[in-house]
Amino acid sequence: MFEYIIKKYYNKLIDYSKRNNRLRKELILSVFLANMLIYSIPLYLFSYYYIVLPYSFLISYSEFISRILYYSNIDFILENNVLYIKNMSFIINQECTGFKSLFGIFALIFSTPILNIKKKILYFIIFSPVLYILNIFRLWSVFYFYYMFDMDPHFLHTFLWEIFTTIFLIIFWLVFLIKNKKELFV
Repeated sequence: MFEYIIKKYYNKLIDYSKRNNRLRKELILSVFLANMLIYSIPLYLFSYYYIVLPYSFLISYSEFISRILYYSNIDFILENNVLYIKNMSFIINQECTGFKSLFGIFALIFSTPILNIKKKILYFIIFSPVLYILNIFRLWSVFYFYYMFDMDPHFLHTFLWEIFTTIFLIIFWLVFLIKNKKELFV
């Protein structure tokens, strides 16, 4: 977003930054951070429940997860969007759907100051299903390791998978950045 404004109205700054490598890096970082403020808004709105998924979607998502658990031979009871496994209940809410990862990769890709919007859309379309499938695997693994090995689901869900998801987001963004490094607007 801001890369278009700078490209259109501040050509002298771009010309000077091409001669000064430090200024070039600072300009790219500044534009990235300014863009991130804008493109993170959906993530913020979703995280604080200003964007709410329909309850019917959560029910469908819970049923989908329950089918995977059924084929994994895990005994459970599903009531609406609550899974009961052994002696514990798991509420599948909108935080469990993987949309935060999708909003995160959206913000990272679209904040990168590259003028080719088609490439941004293409990489978002490629990475989104992978992150969504990874999230399904995340949920399955939490339930599976709790059911089979009595591992603490809170530790798996909150600690390990938060780290792994963040690492995957960064890796996907770095792949995008490295593949498109020559197309940075400066």
